[in-house]
Amino acid sequence: MTPAFYSHGSLRKWHAPGLIHIGDAAHCASPQLGQGANMALLDAWALVMALEHCDDLPTALRTTQKMRMRHVMLYQTMSRFFTSMYQSDSRILPLIRDWILAPPASIPLIRRQLSKVASGALVAPLRDGIITRR
Repeated sequence: MTPAFYSHGSLRKWHAPGLIHIGDAAHCASPQLGQGANMALLDAWALVMALEHCDDLPTALRTTQKMRMRHVMLYQTMSRFFTSMYQSDSRILPLIRDWILAPPASIPLIRRQLSKVASGALVAPLRDGIITRR
């Protein structure tokens, strides 16, 4: 067995002149929620939207990061929480996960919310109000 170590974090600034980092290059998290590829695709979508609506490249790059930060921060926070539930030496956390958190997952309302988490749709992936029509 090889121990796994996960890092969670974001670059302060995802962009530089003529360049933007997306996905794990801009904001990394543990794989507990299975959102790595989704996050990169959502970043790319935000970039396309920003390029279509901003007057210049530097503004589009800044706008891309602003559009994605709320979603990224929420999923990084949840990933941090779930990492300890699934990847720790604790004897208590797996019991909490299996005996306290798992049973409510059979309740339809909670199951729908968990599906939203797994699909990346718990909150809007792009923050509204950042882009204004020209």
